[in-house]
Amino acid sequence: MKKLVRNAVVATLLTVAGTTAVVASPAHALPYPGANESITIIYYSDASRTVEVGMVVYGNCLDDFQYGIRTAYSTINRVTCPGDL
Repeated sequence: MKKLVRNAVVATLLTVAGTTAVVASPAHALPYPGANESITIIYYSDASRTVEVGMVVYGNCLDDFQYGIRTAYSTINRVTCPGDL
């Protein structure tokens, strides 16, 4: 009986630990561009958002490109493509 209770406790702890690990790491989904749109994400060094350290551009207006590093501090802009592209 003690072994059964111990196994139940261990299983519960593993379940809680696994759930906590999933909750502790939030997902960062990139927005999907619509027709005739591009997405620009600018990454900054800190929360003041004054020093740009990277950029990602993707979508339907121009060629996709990226440079620098990705951080937790960013701004996301959705741009409609000009009609002549």
